[in-house]
Amino acid sequence: MKKIFMYLIASAFLCAPVLADDSQIRKYKVGSIEFISVKDINTNMGKSILLNPAAEAVKKAMYDDQNPSSINAFVVKTADKTILIDAGTGSGGNLLKNLELAGVTPDTTDIVIITHMHSDHIGGLAGPKAEKVFTSAQVYVAAEELRYWLNAVSSEKNAARTLKAVYADKLKTFEWDENIIPEIKAIGAPGHTPGHTMFEISSGDDKILVIGDLVHNIKVQTIDPSISVVFDSDPKQAAAVRKKIFKDAARSKTKIAGMHIPFPGVGYLSEDSAGKYFFNPSYR
Repeated sequence: MKKIFMYLIASAFLCAPVLADDSQIRKYKVGSIEFISVKDINTNMGKSILLNPAAEAVKKAMYDDQNPSSINAFVVKTADKTILIDAGTGSGGNLLKNLELAGVTPDTTDIVIITHMHSDHIGGLAGPKAEKVFTSAQVYVAAEELRYWLNAVSSEKNAARTLKAVYADKLKTFEWDENIIPEIKAIGAPGHTPGHTMFEISSGDDKILVIGDLVHNIKVQTIDPSISVVFDSDPKQAAAVRKKIFKDAARSKTKIAGMHIPFPGVGYLSEDSAGKYFFNPSYR
């Protein structure tokens, strides 16, 4: 996780900062729910993150080795709850400052849900002295994901142990296909990590699917969803899940939201007759 974090922070400096407030948050409606995309940092992850950088799709989409992207988090506001999905990079990012633009503070956040436990998704949960940042929140993570990192044979398990110690009884686990709250359902999407989870947010007949790290390079992985990245714990499984979700989302015209799709990270997928996908950003 530390390697991923350092790579993303370094790549952030390759992109010029965007200062306008409306380029830091973007608000949507999902039925009666307010859904807000919040930028943490800009990134630019090049060909080196791809497991097959010489693939034809890479040549077509990344001739200049540029992949402008971002690290995003998402806020779900129901009638009585404020929920944050992923907590960003922490001290290296702007999530807390940009959450304020959305009218959200750590103290007013009721729940934080984690897609998976890489550092650019949980880095903002604990402060520099391992103190709790979201002081009033319950933090939810997939049971399989927490088990994996607590037992990982590497120093990366320290982040999971720190998180467990800091949040103690406020740290909750869930199983796939459970609802965190009635409006948010956890959907298993393993491959990037063993417990990687997507979240379906629904209200009435409207819904949006937060796909986590199913995508790191939207330009390449829409042309060829079989191409995985060096951060995936099981690249073949990650590719298989990506193909299924892409096809399902395109056919059902379900809006998706991704943590590494260029901000605001929200839009629709469409599929052509050759099995290639196109991502159409949505700004409303």
